[in-house]
Amino acid sequence: MASLVQQHSAHKRHSWSRQLVVQAILARHHQGLALNPQALEAEDSSLLAAGRRYFGSWPKALKAAHLPPVPRAVSPRHDRGYWSREVLITEIRRHAEAGDPLYAHAMQKLDNRLVSAATYHFGSWAQALAEAGFDPNLIRANHRYTPDAVLSEIRQLLGASTDLRDTVARSRYRSLYWAARKYFGGWRSAVLLASALHSKA
Repeated sequence: MASLVQQHSAHKRHSWSRQLVVQAILARHHQGLALNPQALEAEDSSLLAAGRRYFGSWPKALKAAHLPPVPRAVSPRHDRGYWSREVLITEIRRHAEAGDPLYAHAMQKLDNRLVSAATYHFGSWAQALAEAGFDPNLIRANHRYTPDAVLSEIRQLLGASTDLRDTVARSRYRSLYWAARKYFGGWRSAVLLASALHSKA
């Protein structure tokens, strides 16, 4: 089954709406894909343009999806004296050896300049990982959840009025679904708890 990101990308010519923009942002977030404008320019410029059009700016679109603002990336053109494909691969491997999480959202917070430069040189963070010898799909699948992270992501989905029926969640948000079962005994229990917390916020 195609990922949500692939589904949204396949329908770039279709009309956007505020809800579809939020759903697409959350889809990228759940798959560990970068959310900085540089990455969106290369990977899904239609989403970036729609986010700015419907919400006034990209940071406001992220806020509507209940996600924190992405730190402003330093333009790779300022790093040409340092960054190269070889240096980027070496840096990615160094982070891996240090035990750092390599999925895009975590690396964006840890080393945003690296993610920005890698996206510029390789076209996407996923391709940079592949060039460094890592399977980006496996890295996304190994995204480790904590109980708080599970509830936080479910609350974000609730805020976007996402369909959270058991069968839908098991298909679309597999890692989140199984983490919820692990920590809370079942998907429904986790959703009820997240909903209670969301209503108090």
